[in-house]
Amino acid sequence: MMPKIVRGGVFIALLFATVCLAAGAERPVFRVDVPYPTKDKPQSKLWFARGTWWAWLPVRGGSGVWRRTDQGWQRQAHLDEALKGLPGQADVWADEDTATAVLVALDRLAVAGLRWDRGSQRYEADTPPATFRTPPLEGKEGGIETATIARDGRGRWWVAYNFRRDMFVRHSMGSVTGEWSEPMKVNTSQAAADDICAIVALPGSVGVMWSDQAQDAVFFRGHDDRAAPGTWGTIETVEKGGKTADDHIHLAVSRDGRLYAATKNSLDSVGKPQQVLRVRDRRGKWTNYPYALRTAEWQPSRPIVLLGGNPEAIFLIHTLYRMDGAVPRVDVIAWQTSNLSRLDVTPAARILLDIGGRPNDVTGSKRHLPPGQVWIVLASDQAGNVYEMRLH
Repeated sequence: MMPKIVRGGVFIALLFATVCLAAGAERPVFRVDVPYPTKDKPQSKLWFARGTWWAWLPVRGGSGVWRRTDQGWQRQAHLDEALKGLPGQADVWADEDTATAVLVALDRLAVAGLRWDRGSQRYEADTPPATFRTPPLEGKEGGIETATIARDGRGRWWVAYNFRRDMFVRHSMGSVTGEWSEPMKVNTSQAAADDICAIVALPGSVGVMWSDQAQDAVFFRGHDDRAAPGTWGTIETVEKGGKTADDHIHLAVSRDGRLYAATKNSLDSVGKPQQVLRVRDRRGKWTNYPYALRTAEWQPSRPIVLLGGNPEAIFLIHTLYRMDGAVPRVDVIAWQTSNLSRLDVTPAARILLDIGGRPNDVTGSKRHLPPGQVWIVLASDQAGNVYEMRLH
């Protein structure tokens, strides 16, 4: 269940550690010229490398990269020309020396890479990006809503995305910005128009999770790294029935290879859990943990899941939409956490960011939260303001 909301920065004694929660800054750390730049639901726009945090966000006419410094977040303007004209909405896979993003527009995707230059001590654009166009949109088709990227154990890149109520994957045929395969559909029956998918790298495989509101189900399908690229496993039913599906998915993988999926259901009823943490063990067994009750005042939405710490801990972060008709409407960002060895999704939701406005779309990193470093997430609002929240 989700007890009452607790406001402000607090110290919380957990079984695994004592985590200091700094109250979210009320002022934005920077601003861009598009609304809600930290969206979309399954995407990760932050990464940690070279001793600091980075963000890849949309701007009008392209996208931009920011670096967190002692003097504040600084835009890496030398990359602007290389990113100009590309779709802006990014999902980022990064290691110490490279950052690779799938960039999303309604009618096309691009995969662009950055590489660390030791001489200049900054990222430089890699070779020209790979671009995929969809068939022409017809009538009221919405096109691509979102896409995500992962790299399998053999170094092959994968992107997954929705289009025309189906879920597709593509894989690289060489370098990330080189030749790519034609799209392959991973679902067998069409989902609802607003359903989405997300891809994740697991030990020895990759997998795609998608929502299917037409069948009232959540599905998963894996690909073994050793198999031919077009050979995918059977479709796993994560959960079916009871209004379990909605188009909110975010994925993380623990050190022992378990998959954690923060999702939203469609119950939309006061007193009922609004979100579900779905856990897949190494044998492919799924367990579903409903959490985050909807109340007359608050509606939980857009959850993400992050992992980090030693012992390993889980962080569940989401937006709380104000539902009691208050004017002006004030939404907040909330969080809860648990030791993975004793998973508990019932603690009170605690306010992480309250700006007196409407922050939304929390984004974090695909990789584990870095040891010995500040742990942060970002959110944004309709004016393009970007806010930083510290978890540690």
